[in-house]
Amino acid sequence: MSYTVKAVTEDNKEIFAEFLGNLDFSHAPHWATCFCRFYFTDCSQEEWMRRTGEDNRMEALQEIKAGHMKGYLAFDNDKCIGWCNADNADKFIRIKEYINPLIKDEKAGCVTCYVIHPDYRRQGVARLLLKQAITDFKLQKFNSVIAMPVNSVQSSELSYRGSMNMYAENGFTVIDKQDSVRVMKLDL
Repeated sequence: MSYTVKAVTEDNKEIFAEFLGNLDFSHAPHWATCFCRFYFTDCSQEEWMRRTGEDNRMEALQEIKAGHMKGYLAFDNDKCIGWCNADNADKFIRIKEYINPLIKDEKAGCVTCYVIHPDYRRQGVARLLLKQAITDFKLQKFNSVIAMPVNSVQSSELSYRGSMNMYAENGFTVIDKQDSVRVMKLDL
């Protein structure tokens, strides 16, 4: 099958919101309200849990419109089938303190989250989204790309960060580990 990937922009931000807003998150109900805002915040876990889905949805739409939240949407013809949150690592303030010593002064991109429609999983959609992110990071003169997959995925809930294999296939190497999380880096 041939799928296409487009950067999320003001023109397609509603497609992003509809895609995430209409998926079944029964396997991880707390994700239904995230709209990929978690890593952009530094509030406490208690404060995060008090945020509503509508709050996060509206914030995501505003940040996309302002050009402050980036990522990619995958399509099967006109149907949105996937999302990848990929942006400048500095924007992910929840993990900034952890990854800054690893990237030092480099201009680094970061891929934090994939959401693939259940009917399209295990068809290479996440890999396609990753390839587009890498291509665009290169064009934007980033020095590297960081990812943080979970090494031992025992549930679909943990695979939202992508697999170690898909990163290794694209030249990423492990530069740090913390429990089951591996920090992988691709030098551009």
